[in-house]
Amino acid sequence: MTVNPAGAVVTAPPSPPNGPPPHRRTGSPGVHTTPRGLALRLATAPAAVGRARRTAAGALRHWGVPDTAADDIVLMADELVTNAIEHADGPVWLRLWLRRGCCVICQVGDGCHDAPRPRPSDPEAENGRGLFLVTALADAFGTRITSTGKVIWFRRQVRDGGSRRPHHCPADYWPGDPLSAE
Repeated sequence: MTVNPAGAVVTAPPSPPNGPPPHRRTGSPGVHTTPRGLALRLATAPAAVGRARRTAAGALRHWGVPDTAADDIVLMADELVTNAIEHADGPVWLRLWLRRGCCVICQVGDGCHDAPRPRPSDPEAENGRGLFLVTALADAFGTRITSTGKVIWFRRQVRDGGSRRPHHCPADYWPGDPLSAE
């Protein structure tokens, strides 16, 4: 595993149980795409958060996601990647995919087996509000513990095509494979 100056870990994408590898690769190291999916391996360094943010914003723009929804999705992905890099162990990865043209699902995986929990924060604190933001902006979100760590995910509607769903899905809900989903 090597790390380039942009913070990308040049390796293959996560393997099962985190899903199969994507079908084609873009020119950037550690970025894998399909027409409606993105998989990105990240270094466990703070600079990788900016790379995740820029890559996610570019994919959402390419998919034609409206600006307001794209801004919210990038903010939520940024919060989850930041948490994974600051609090978790092992490799960190980000996956985004456009499902049925009307919602985006985001997954962030890391090597820690502990589910994240919102924590009370002092009004003067500079951090501690990320999961509250995800709760407020996502249509659904959750955590799945895997044999290699955990995956925290959210879903956000980006176009009309159904009603917004509750902020939490049942614990056994799993959005499926991002790179083969429609």
